[in-house]
Amino acid sequence: MARKRIGTAIRSVEFIPVSVPRHGNFSLHRGTTPPDSPFTIVRITTEDGVTGYGEGNTTVRGWDAIGRNNLAELLVGADALNRTAIHAAIDAIEMMRVERVGHWNVLRAAIDMAVHDVIGKALGVPVHDLLGGKQRDEIVVIKNVGVGSVEDTARRAAELIAEGYRALKIRVGADVAMDIRRVEAVRKAAGPDIPIRVDANQAWAPREAVRVITAMAEYGLEAVEQPCRFADIDGGRFVVERSPVPIISDEGFWTADDAYVCCSHRVADVLHIYLGKCGGLLPSTRIVAIAEAAGAALTVGERVPLGISLAAHCHFAASIRTLNYPSALAYDLNEHDLLVRPLVCKDGVIPVPSGPGLGIEVDEDKLRFYTRDHGNGTSGTARNGK
Repeated sequence: MARKRIGTAIRSVEFIPVSVPRHGNFSLHRGTTPPDSPFTIVRITTEDGVTGYGEGNTTVRGWDAIGRNNLAELLVGADALNRTAIHAAIDAIEMMRVERVGHWNVLRAAIDMAVHDVIGKALGVPVHDLLGGKQRDEIVVIKNVGVGSVEDTARRAAELIAEGYRALKIRVGADVAMDIRRVEAVRKAAGPDIPIRVDANQAWAPREAVRVITAMAEYGLEAVEQPCRFADIDGGRFVVERSPVPIISDEGFWTADDAYVCCSHRVADVLHIYLGKCGGLLPSTRIVAIAEAAGAALTVGERVPLGISLAAHCHFAASIRTLNYPSALAYDLNEHDLLVRPLVCKDGVIPVPSGPGLGIEVDEDKLRFYTRDHGNGTSGTARNGK
C-alpha cells in the first residue's frame, strides 16, 4: 500500500454483527423474505478521530467474522483517503483466501462505504461530491408489490399509488397465466402513466420469456428484470433481441468484469447496480462507466437496506448522469434503520442527504441494542498497535 498521510491513517476497524427484526415481508416465486435482517456494520476510525460507517446485508451469518479475521488487520494503518490502494489490498486477500465468494463483495461494500464516509467527513463534503457531483436532489423510487392473488396485487398497487409512489414493481414467475392477469390488474389500478416493471428472478426459459413478455407488454411495461438464468448468455441475448420492452440484468452481474460481459454480449439493456452486490461505491462507478460506454441504461437498488446503506445508495444514485430508471430503494420493512434521523420516502422520492460524508448520524444506542453475539461474545475490533 502507498505510504499513509498523517491523520488519515486508519486507527481501528470494527465489524459489528446486527440482527434487525422485520415488521413485514414480500414474496417471490421462490419463497418469502426472512423475518429479520442480519447485517454487518463496519465502523472505521482514523488517527485524527474521524469515524465512518458502512453496512452490508450479510444474509449468511458469520460474515462479520470473515471480515474481522481476514480484513481488519489489513486495513489498520492504511491511508483512508487512498480508496484505490484499499481495494487493491482487498483484491489481493480475496485472491489468496476466499476466491470470489459472493458475500465477500458485501463486506467490501461495507468497508468502501465507511471509507467514503470518512473521506467526506475529513474533507467536509458529501459523498456524492466524491463521486463526481450531484446530478439530482432526490431519488425517484420504485415500490415492490410482491407476489399474491390478482385481487391482492391490484389492491396493494392502488394503496401504493395512494401513498404517492410513482413507479411499481411486480414479482412474477410462479404462474404465467396468473402473472399476466396480475400485470393487467395493476395497470388498471395504477392508471396509464405509472411505470410498471416486472421481476422474474430468472424464472423463465428464453423462448417462454419472449412469449410472456410480449403478452405483458400490452399493458405498458417499463422493463422486465432478469427473465432468464443469469449464466445463460446466449439465452439472454435471444430475449433482448426479441423483447418489445427493455431487459434489466440484476443477478446477471456482480463485478465490472461481469458487467462488461453483459454489455459486450448484449444480454441486457439496463444494469441494476446494488452497492452490496457490486462491492461498494468505487467498484460501482467503474460499472457505470462500462454501461455508459456501451449505451446501456442504469438503475439502482439494494436488498432491504438499513439507513447507512440507503444513504450510500442515495449518494451514488444522485451522482449518475444516466440514471434512466426509478431506483428499488423503497423498502420499509426493518424495525429500525439505526439512524437518529431516518431517511424518509415521501411521495415516491427520497431526498439526497446533504451533510459531510454520508450525511447521516448513526444511533449508537440502537446499534448496541441490535448487536448480536457472533460467537466470541462481543463485536470484533482491530486497532493500530494492538
